[in-house]
Amino acid sequence: MSEQTQRIRLVVSWLLVTVLLGYGIVQTLITAAKLFE
Repeated sequence: MSEQTQRIRLVVSWLLVTVLLGYGIVQTLITAAKLFE
């Protein structure tokens, strides 16, 4: 496996983690906003 392929896989995995975390935070904020309306 080449070094570039490993780097691409690392970036892709970080993007997935960031998207999942961001989605979870957004869902939490939406739920909190509904509770505090």
